[in-house]
Amino acid sequence: MIIVTTDAWNFRGRDTELRMIAEILNGDQPRCVVIAGGAGVGKTRLAREALAEVQDRGRPTRWAAATVAASAIPLGALAHLLPAAEGASGPLALLQGALSALGNGGCGERMVVGIDDAHLLDDLSVALVHQVALVGTVAVVLTARTGEQTPGGLAALWKDGVATRIELTPLGRADTDELVQAVLGGIVDARTTQRLWEVSRGNPLYLRELIANGRATGSLRCRDGVWHWDGISVTSRLSAIVREHLGELDPAQREVLEVIAAAEPLAMDRLLGLVPPTTVAALERRRLVSVDRERGCTEVRLAHPLHAEVIRALTPETAARRLRRRLTADGNPSVAGCRPPDSRLLRAGELALDGDEPVADARQLTDAAVQAGAAFEHDLADRLARAAIAAGAGFPAYSALLDALHWQGRAAEVEQLAAAAAPLARRDDERAQLAGLRARTLLCEHDVAAADVIVAEAEAAVSAEGPHLELIGIRGLLAFFEGRCAQAVELGTRALAGIGDNAPGPPQAWAALAAGLAVGGRCAAALGAARSGRDALMHATAGPAPAFTRLVLATAELLALSLAGKIGELEHRAAELHRDAMRGPAWAGDAVAALHMGCAALAAGRAPAAVRWLTEAGAGLRPRDPVGMQHLCTAQLAQAHAVLGDTEATGRLLAGLDTCQRRFTVFEPHALLAKAWHLAADGHPARAVEVALQAAAVAADGSQWAVEARARHAVVRLGRAAEVAGRLRELAESIEGELVQVYSAHAHAAAAHAGGGLDEVAARFASLRASLLAAEAAGQAAAAHQQAGDRRRAAAATARATALARACGTVRTPALAALGPSRLTSRESEVAALARAGLHNRAIADSLVLSVRTVEAHLANVYAKLGINTRAQLRDALSSDSSLA
Repeated sequence: MIIVTTDAWNFRGRDTELRMIAEILNGDQPRCVVIAGGAGVGKTRLAREALAEVQDRGRPTRWAAATVAASAIPLGALAHLLPAAEGASGPLALLQGALSALGNGGCGERMVVGIDDAHLLDDLSVALVHQVALVGTVAVVLTARTGEQTPGGLAALWKDGVATRIELTPLGRADTDELVQAVLGGIVDARTTQRLWEVSRGNPLYLRELIANGRATGSLRCRDGVWHWDGISVTSRLSAIVREHLGELDPAQREVLEVIAAAEPLAMDRLLGLVPPTTVAALERRRLVSVDRERGCTEVRLAHPLHAEVIRALTPETAARRLRRRLTADGNPSVAGCRPPDSRLLRAGELALDGDEPVADARQLTDAAVQAGAAFEHDLADRLARAAIAAGAGFPAYSALLDALHWQGRAAEVEQLAAAAAPLARRDDERAQLAGLRARTLLCEHDVAAADVIVAEAEAAVSAEGPHLELIGIRGLLAFFEGRCAQAVELGTRALAGIGDNAPGPPQAWAALAAGLAVGGRCAAALGAARSGRDALMHATAGPAPAFTRLVLATAELLALSLAGKIGELEHRAAELHRDAMRGPAWAGDAVAALHMGCAALAAGRAPAAVRWLTEAGAGLRPRDPVGMQHLCTAQLAQAHAVLGDTEATGRLLAGLDTCQRRFTVFEPHALLAKAWHLAADGHPARAVEVALQAAAVAADGSQWAVEARARHAVVRLGRAAEVAGRLRELAESIEGELVQVYSAHAHAAAAHAGGGLDEVAARFASLRASLLAAEAAGQAAAAHQQAGDRRRAAAATARATALARACGTVRTPALAALGPSRLTSRESEVAALARAGLHNRAIADSLVLSVRTVEAHLANVYAKLGINTRAQLRDALSSDSSLA
């Protein structure tokens, strides 16, 4: 748990340590405490909080701070705590007077003295602290920086057991994330929290400076309701803090740090060939560099990421160019240490670009550009590919550049550059690759007709079977996004039918097949196709297609899991894909990963979490949408807001969606469903049903049978089950997965007002982890039981619906609107539990320190809410749902 105060920066994440110190200081025999830790981890703040807590308990406290200047004066740091010395006094007299003064300063209460940076104390002050700690007349809280020379008297405190030493480490990831969220307020995108964690390493001082720095320079800003950080802009204040923590550096040490910062991690052998080994050893002893001996080799990097950022920024450009020239002078790509060959090639290419020598190796630059694209470093791929083209490279460099431009959302440049690349595409595979690049760029500009023409022309121009089948697979993807899902399956199947027994097949064809099968309700086949597509990608050569196809395959997989009701697997897989995205550099796929997290949360009924993730996804997709997912994202976000009752936000999103030209037919049913839920939340249930039925019709026209089932089930949730029960039964007979089976059961039970059947449906939805659907079914069950005159079962169903709805957040849907206030209060739960255990009213009253009349009133409320009349019925009523007790 994190301690929260009115000032978001005051104190967080140290409640365990604070509690430990408070127990030590407030005990019968208070001991001394030494808080040790690195610079900026919060030692001073923790010590001050500890003193404030004991002061609140009536203990006198004093505070002192040691400095380098005061260390030259005996008792200099503590002078303000001691009376003025009279006459000439030697060290012994001064020490005795100080001991007496501190011992009498508490006026009967043992004083607590805090001393900051105690490692800077002079010898006499150290002796004084040691003596008062031994005698126990004063409790002392000291802070000391690790890595600094600690006076022997202070070290003896914890070595001799006189003081308790607390090693303060940086904040953990969860505490850091929560601190960032609390300080900034609103939604902070996942990439920003991760990068702030990585750069600060949980150091509260660094974290505070990074946030202040970002807000002051504009690199940390709120856009579309989401905080996003573009990276560090090194200011004089930030550099001063880092320089202070680095300490004094001689010229040789500074040069070594600059070399490492320029190309970390560096192989140790490579580094020692450039700088003196003794200097590296000295920096390692000072913990300014770290040595990693894993992976069968030794690498060196700066000990803290922020140090590297600041040192790079402070290195003069002339010196930086000289360093890069030294690092690449022999063309040795080992500048990247013990990294894989691809990583070494990429780092060498980057250093060559930033050097002051002309780069003429077109092949090396092209290979590096391809690797940069495969690593999702598209800005770097852009630079490398342009340099390769300037050096005379051929089509592969153009292909890498076109791919980088696509991911940067620069569609117009793609078409312009494609004209220059076309004459260089002489082989069938290059022609197919160029057509694929142009087609997916046009797809994401929602010009599917033009994309179809380009692919058809390329099909006519190629003769080799492999490229021809790839183009068929691309046409299948175009068909899917255009809402022709049956054709997507047909084209994907045709492309895969033409491959040999041991060939992996075109990944694009697997993606088209998986996506079409997913929305068609064939979950197992869709998941199998997605797996085969991922396997095919592993055999694909590095190039422009894999990243796009991988994202479509992931979308198909998650759609299949969602539409089949495999909510647990859906949430697990979405989280896994998001973790994978966060392991690499920032790129357009971050927003798609956030979209998957939001869709999974919405399927589970966790609307607030869905709003958080989908808002982040929308902010990322608005400037660039290279996979065509903005339409789906906006529709899902609008639906999440609608079920929370936020009609203003839903209306704003839908208005934007209506005027947006970037929309795909395949996602139109989701947009119509969002509109239906908006109408329901706005008090227009009849119109909501009409729009939901329209969504079902659009889905059916596109062979999206599973999506049609979801739309027709929305009609059940809106209270018109009889109109769709027959069609849902038909769909349940042909669609895989339990979810549509439960849809059908829900429709028939709701149409018949069968309370028992609706109870069963609620339980089945809950077992699928579809909490909101379970809550709504339980709410409808409560109404059916009430209508049948079964008050007890109505109350139990109401309580179940309320508990499930509460787990979803502040959701408000028509099925939940009629719920009565049946949930027991905490006091009613206590009284009911004791009554259930067999206690009489007098015993309950004595146990809870209440009057008998109050107990009777609470029991009357319990009986009314549970629909019972006697204690004999209480056990069964409480057992019917654990949320009641």
